[in-house]
This record gives sequence, structure tokens and C-alpha cells, in this order.
Amino acid sequence: MEASLINFQTDLAVVSAEIETLQSRSKVLKTMLENRKLVEQLLGPAVEEISISPAVVRKISEDAVDEDWVRALVHLDRRSEIIQRQMKSQVAIKAVEDAKPLLSNLTNKVSLPDGCLFKWRPNPSRPSNKSAII
Repeated sequence: MEASLINFQTDLAVVSAEIETLQSRSKVLKTMLENRKLVEQLLGPAVEEISISPAVVRKISEDAVDEDWVRALVHLDRRSEIIQRQMKSQVAIKAVEDAKPLLSNLTNKVSLPDGCLFKWRPNPSRPSNKSAII
């Protein structure tokens, strides 16, 4: 009976040590998660500002010119303006520097001879009130 109690006490000590290890690991993981959430909260909007979705890139580079293509081009133009402003700011942002060549490649694909990406205005001659690229 005494040997059983000693074994039980030893087993309890092992389990107690494992629980302490798990609690310690849990605290570390919780801290890492909180830090990750904070970084995501701080960087998320900035990354969203300069990112261009693969769907937009595919639409511009591979699809036919239609109204969806023009919407993708408008989206690209907005992102391009944001990236240009970021490049002119005093703070160098590595992600902006990395995105600039990729954006330039995509922009070069759709640039018009006069240097602008596109001109977009409503076409008054179309009764469907759709817009035209000129």
C-alpha cells in the first residue's frame, strides 16, 4: 500500500510538472498571439493600401478590355497614386519599394502614349448610361 502511495505521489509530481510546462508555454503562445494581432492591426491598413489583388492583375494583363477591365484599371490607378505618395514621403517603406517595380510593369502594360493610364468619362451618346474609354 505504501509503495502504491509513493508511486501515486511520483506520478502526481510528473503531472504537476507537465501542467506547469503547459501553462508556461500557453503564456508564451498567448503573448505571441497578442503581439501578432497588434502588428496586424498596425500594418494591416498600410499593406491593404499598397496591395493589388491577383485578380486585378490577371484582369488587366490577360482579359479583354471591357467594363470590368476598366474597373480593375481604376483600382490600379488608385493604388499607384498611393504608392507614389508613399515613395515621396520621408519614411522609406520596404514594402512600397518592393511593390514599385511590379506596379511599374503592370502600368507599362496599359499605358497610353501620352503617359497617362487612361481617361474615363461618361459617354453621353450611349442611352444605357454606360461609360466609355477615350
